[in-house]
Amino acid sequence: MARGAAIEWFGISTKRRAKLRPAAVQWSSGGLWRGVHLEHRLDVPGEMPEGYLLRPVIALHMSSPMSLSIQIFPARMPYAVRWDGRGEVLLLELAPEFVAAVASRVKRFERLELRPFVVTEDCFIAQTMLALDGDLRAGCPYGRFYGESLGTALAAQLVRKYTDVAQDSQTQPCSRLSSAMLSRLLQYIGDNLETNLPLQDLADLMQTNLYSFARSFTQSMGLPPHQYILRERIERAKLLLCDPAMPLSEVALRSGFADQSHLTNTFRRMTNVSPRAYRSAVSPRLCG
Repeated sequence: MARGAAIEWFGISTKRRAKLRPAAVQWSSGGLWRGVHLEHRLDVPGEMPEGYLLRPVIALHMSSPMSLSIQIFPARMPYAVRWDGRGEVLLLELAPEFVAAVASRVKRFERLELRPFVVTEDCFIAQTMLALDGDLRAGCPYGRFYGESLGTALAAQLVRKYTDVAQDSQTQPCSRLSSAMLSRLLQYIGDNLETNLPLQDLADLMQTNLYSFARSFTQSMGLPPHQYILRERIERAKLLLCDPAMPLSEVALRSGFADQSHLTNTFRRMTNVSPRAYRSAVSPRLCG
């Protein structure tokens, strides 16, 4: 599992910032997803003196899966806590600028704040966090774009339900992208399939916020952005596999996959055959 980025806590008495109980982390998304960081933790009895989280965090306690109870902790809101039991918990940290980008491109949303210490049974947020955790445990077969798309939907839910900001753009009917905008977007995606293609970059290209972009794209294409990009990467890989001299590692990189293993796992999941078997089955003269 990925390492690197970690949820941080600022102790008021120590005047220092530190990783939040690093020994409890079983696996983590590290810096895999832009603006979204997930930690799967196994907590043991303990306590935390007064302090605060540096970024907003959502906690999903997995010891009672039937309740799907979550807690929402705003950034820089001091508190202290003690707990006596053991249990698994998912912590999802969101970058404030990521939430603001989902909310709107307008500067007045840059200081968007969550309502303090909400405890709720929001099934959408809980299931989205579980989907992120499942994707991480499976080795992220759909790439970073899938996780960022889930993070975008989750952030939009937070803005709608747990802030006091009215989001007119999210209550209005979703509209399709114009033919010119869609053509420009698809050309850009095709020209940059081998790159990470962050969701934010695509939204910026269309001059809209993340949430509106994802909805408009789905309305226009009939499938979410991450599924379209994955489909195009598989098609690119099929074409490149027609060259028997091209190593699978190069096919992977030129198709936008992280490495050969990522290509193999995703290709098999999408086509029911491995890249090597596909190359053997398809005659090079039919690949044009």
